[in-house]
Amino acid sequence: MNLTSLVSSLLLGFTVIALAVLYRYSRNRSTYTTICYPPGPKVTKMPTHDAWARYREWGKEYEFEPTGGLIYVSSANALIINKAEVAIDLLEKRARIYSDRAVTPIMKLCGADLNLALEPYSDRWRRDRRLFQQVFRQATISRFYPAQHSKINEFLRELLFAPDDFMDHTMALSQRLVYSALYGLDISPGDSLAQKAQNAVGGIGKSLLSGSFPALERFPFLRFMPSWFPGCGFQQVAEQCRKNIKEIDTVPFKLAVTNMENGTGTSPLAELAARKPTEIEAIKAMGTVSYLAAADTNKGQEEIDSVIGKNRLPNLEDRRSLPYVEAIYREVMRLHPPLPLGCVVYPNIWLVYFLCWVNALTTGYKGYESGPRYSEFGPFESINNIYAFGFGRRVCAGRYMAENTVWLTVASVLATFTLSKAKDEQGSVVDVPGDYTDEFFCHPKPYRSTITPRSPVARDLILSTTNDP
Repeated sequence: MNLTSLVSSLLLGFTVIALAVLYRYSRNRSTYTTICYPPGPKVTKMPTHDAWARYREWGKEYEFEPTGGLIYVSSANALIINKAEVAIDLLEKRARIYSDRAVTPIMKLCGADLNLALEPYSDRWRRDRRLFQQVFRQATISRFYPAQHSKINEFLRELLFAPDDFMDHTMALSQRLVYSALYGLDISPGDSLAQKAQNAVGGIGKSLLSGSFPALERFPFLRFMPSWFPGCGFQQVAEQCRKNIKEIDTVPFKLAVTNMENGTGTSPLAELAARKPTEIEAIKAMGTVSYLAAADTNKGQEEIDSVIGKNRLPNLEDRRSLPYVEAIYREVMRLHPPLPLGCVVYPNIWLVYFLCWVNALTTGYKGYESGPRYSEFGPFESINNIYAFGFGRRVCAGRYMAENTVWLTVASVLATFTLSKAKDEQGSVVDVPGDYTDEFFCHPKPYRSTITPRSPVARDLILSTTNDP
């Protein structure tokens, strides 16, 4: 046996012994703990698919009134929140305690800890968030209106000419808007940067969901082992994810700065970098997190026709005049939040919204007799009541831009298109299955639909946007 083989054999032997000792230690530690926790299931690993739905089932089985909607999973040391009032009490009223982020080894390997939304609660996080809010606070968000209108109009034209590809167009909208609004760049969905960002989102989402990498979660020292070592396949996933994040963090920022230096264009991030040259890394990260973070209609259409007519598209100044469209927007945000879980205290945002809706039906809301419902105060409630944006000090820093984009997209589509179910070759209606992905980031699975202009006037209105800046 040569020296290399001997070293490899010794390394493998010591590793097996270490795994056995750590496993026995973890079993003994959980056996003798005397701390009083809320009730919860005894499971060996956390669910990785439809986790929010599984948390609901645990709630039915283990919740009782004194715990107020809390479930504790001892094997993962995780506390799950299933009720809005509990989430508000813990994550907002006690934000000083519940504002940190649990950065796991796989998150670090993937580069997720470089993301503002996932940074630990610290002086660095407070500095980075203050910088972020200089660009995205409510008072300055109007600077993004031109880019939002331009890219949403482009989205309408794509729906007009290729309606069957509506899911691709929807993805393209968010990609183009972030690059245009923040970097002053026109990047198509087929661009390599766009593809790498999508892959990075998938990798980060997997790293955030407890149970995705059980071996590493139980034995953190595996992060130091090579990818060929048993149980270390996560190393390849992490390496590719980190590489993608590094590229989308650097390349568009350099292009934006170069364009401003050459006098060919300007952008918020390039301007901010010129004012704060000592904070370049935080400014680059702002763009990255923005990108990584980045669909009953008849009454809504009647309201648009009545309020603004059929000869122009809605704009953000129309929002307060369109309460039913506002209710549709808020129902979209409630029904399937893109991040069903919070990020180890888990606010189960999906179930929180569901229970709020059940309570609304039980207690009664004022509003229209059918369709989206809203409270007795009308649909124009605080953005803080949209739980899809999170809670407390870790609430989404870019929520004002995000909600303006979603609302304007909803209103523009309602104003110009008729949405209906598709038909098969025999002319029979094809039901929409309503299936969604079951991992950390939630979005609809592909389905068929029929999208047609509401009228010749609507078609002409869409085409008239072709020469928009």
